[in-house]
Amino acid sequence: MKWNGWGRAAVAAGMMLVQVAGAGAAESGKAGGKLADKATAASAASQPVTLVGRMGRMPGGRYGEVSVVRPEGDVHGFVVLYSAAGGWSAADQVTAEALAKAGALTVGVDTARYAANLARDKESCHQLVGDAEAVSHQLERQLKTSRYFAPIVAGIGQGGALARQVLAQAPENTISGAVTVAPAATLDARFRMCPPDPTVSRRKTPGFVDSAATGDAARLVSLLAPHLRDGSADELDVSDLPLVELPARPGGMAAGEGLLAIVISGDGGWRDLDKTIAEALQKDGVSVVGWDSLRYFWSEKTPAQTSHDLARVMQTYLARWHASHVALIGYSFGADVMPFAYNRLAQPLKDKVSVISLLGFAPSADFQIRVTGWLGMPASDQALQVRPEFNKLPLKQVQCFYGATEQDTLCPALAGSGAQVIKTGGDHHFGGDYLALERQILDALRRNAAGR
Repeated sequence: MKWNGWGRAAVAAGMMLVQVAGAGAAESGKAGGKLADKATAASAASQPVTLVGRMGRMPGGRYGEVSVVRPEGDVHGFVVLYSAAGGWSAADQVTAEALAKAGALTVGVDTARYAANLARDKESCHQLVGDAEAVSHQLERQLKTSRYFAPIVAGIGQGGALARQVLAQAPENTISGAVTVAPAATLDARFRMCPPDPTVSRRKTPGFVDSAATGDAARLVSLLAPHLRDGSADELDVSDLPLVELPARPGGMAAGEGLLAIVISGDGGWRDLDKTIAEALQKDGVSVVGWDSLRYFWSEKTPAQTSHDLARVMQTYLARWHASHVALIGYSFGADVMPFAYNRLAQPLKDKVSVISLLGFAPSADFQIRVTGWLGMPASDQALQVRPEFNKLPLKQVQCFYGATEQDTLCPALAGSGAQVIKTGGDHHFGGDYLALERQILDALRRNAAGR
């Protein structure tokens, strides 16, 4: 097992790992990927949190003793709240309680004590993100939250500066985001943060950032509360699906607009046109989920099952990436099945869809990968006719792309239907100008989203 920097940091500090009732052994958390089994031995003398009502304190490893406040009802998020430079105060406790009232399981960290503890550590630099992630694993496991919430880091003043730096250090999918108010211009030198690990996949800013230059605790709570997920927007388990995650890159023309694209590939899998368009959308600021048809449709699916799985993907990534507007994009095999999948969605999910882009759209749809499809032969006897499903789509939101020399395409017959029918050069691969396709899809997505 690889022993990474986050694991070393947690064990060196004697990070508390929670004893799960009946398990007979401490549950080791994953700090930035994996904590090795050494962590379990290091935590043998640790103590679990004890709450009186909704509040309590617990050992937090290098954090020192931390304050814990849990919501009265369901947990909708996890927050690590860093104090200002002077240490944990009564005002900080009030802020923690306000966050809990909004639905956050909140851990309060005395920033001054944390810095002092790190100053005694002989490491040349510190992986601070591991402390935040480990405490979230430990506490959520012990309190048996219904699902795992990646921590949101937050603070005012020096605490805000620390929160920003923890997020900047984080790998993908470890810290949800950072919320800061009046963050200090510089961070206490005792924190000595290590640079991000270049071998770990990450974005420049691997999570959301909400910040106010001025304000107080009430402002912090108001900024953070929208990032707490209610039950209706909760993520579902999609680990059984062959998905590729491409979170939006900051700085793209559409960054910050809350756009999500779901791209269902052709029957060759996630490899060429679909992958290129997805990566271009990501670069332009759209978060993208790639769906590998070769793997998903290797065994036969039904339209209802495909739609059910599309709903799971939409619900999960709308919540995870805080998106509001969806593009459904299908190429070839993926385009053929898309109308069936969309038409069986619940209305609240349909309302999130701003554009449906069908590329290389054929008159019939198979719901299982067949060798004959790779050879360019006609659809199987089990294939379903697409036109009746197409007619049920919100046609003003539909694009149908086809190549001038493409043979087996339904697009030309759709002229006058209300859909946007787009003829390009070339054949089923559109003359290889995939970026031109991406620009037209993105333009439609942004235009339709702005009109909603």
